[in-house]
Amino acid sequence: HYRSLGIRSCWGGRPKANNYTTYNARTYLQPQLNKASKKSEFVEKGDRNPKDFILFYKGDFQEFGTTKDNTGNKKYIEDMVFPTLAFPSDHAVLSTTLAILKDDDRQDDGDDDDE
Repeated sequence: HYRSLGIRSCWGGRPKANNYTTYNARTYLQPQLNKASKKSEFVEKGDRNPKDFILFYKGDFQEFGTTKDNTGNKKYIEDMVFPTLAFPSDHAVLSTTLAILKDDDRQDDGDDDDE
């Protein structure tokens, strides 16, 4: 687990299970018809998970915020299945603002279980 290595996630010490960065499902136009779903089955059969992270050593950086985008327009629409014609990826784009800590500001690498 990355926390035991002194590494932090852009989602904090304990990422939320419902902070999805994927939401897709196979359609009947794709191979593997046995995995295809009707639109009404996307929530139960689709891949809707928090799969994407930006990792960094918490003693070296301070995080100022993370955004995700599933539109290509720097916004994230919850409960929208993707890829779409406008956004061809099946994973959201993540962006995290980090500042490099000076030697005087560096934290120890102890696991403080924050957030």
